[in-house]
Amino acid sequence: MNVTRRNLLVGLGGTAVAGGIGVAVYGTVAEDGDRTPSVLVAGSLLSVASQVSGATVEAHGSVAVRRLIRDGLRDPDGVALADPRLFDGIADRVTAFATNALVIAYNPDSAHADRIRDDWTSAVQRSVVDVGRTDPAVDPLGYRTVMALDLAAEAGLLDADQTLDNARILPETDLSNVLERGDLDAAFVYRNMAIERDLPYVSLPDRIDFSSPDAADSYARASYDLDDRTVRGRPIRYAATALTDAGQPWIDRLTGGRERLRTAGFGVPESYPERHGIE
Repeated sequence: MNVTRRNLLVGLGGTAVAGGIGVAVYGTVAEDGDRTPSVLVAGSLLSVASQVSGATVEAHGSVAVRRLIRDGLRDPDGVALADPRLFDGIADRVTAFATNALVIAYNPDSAHADRIRDDWTSAVQRSVVDVGRTDPAVDPLGYRTVMALDLAAEAGLLDADQTLDNARILPETDLSNVLERGDLDAAFVYRNMAIERDLPYVSLPDRIDFSSPDAADSYARASYDLDDRTVRGRPIRYAATALTDAGQPWIDRLTGGRERLRTAGFGVPESYPERHGIE
């Protein structure tokens, strides 16, 4: 059985994407003293991307990045996204450079921390537990969260609709901050987002966390409809590409920084970085 969700939100215009959905900008100086290249990255890449010198880094959800470029609202030198499929119409080839897993991070000072740690499926369905997630219309973390809960419901683990309705939708660039300061009890995040904030987290079963190539067939049973395409569940992969010659050195440093990525909580298969076409 396929588990399908439909996005009922209208596609966001440039002002909403840049202003209302969350943005973070981090600048460094170009090594040659000329114009500093600009790059757009997924929100979950902001911390590690900000450690790479030679570009001004602007972060949004990956779907929002795609819209900004395709609508002509941004003209970056490089792009790094949390789903290679979103490069369709932007680039012909990309470099895959990292993997990740969906987890539930929680605030250790929350009154519900023990319940979240010991019985997450029950905890996230309780209205008294303040859970955060991101917008599936704006970033892959959001639609992977929806698909993971649909797969969990298919397996009889929880009620997906109840869990989604109980959760607050926040920008990807804000979610960890809100959780860390105690305004959420828990949040569906990528593993690296929990690790970079030193937040405790619950690992989800492989069959729903989008981390394992061996579970690809299971992931593919779930799907989510964006405004211009349907995305099916796949193992999480990050990819990047330079759109100008000026952006290539920064992209090479980001994708080649294997130890930096691993330290930040990403997975880096031995074959990465790996150049390939858009699937």
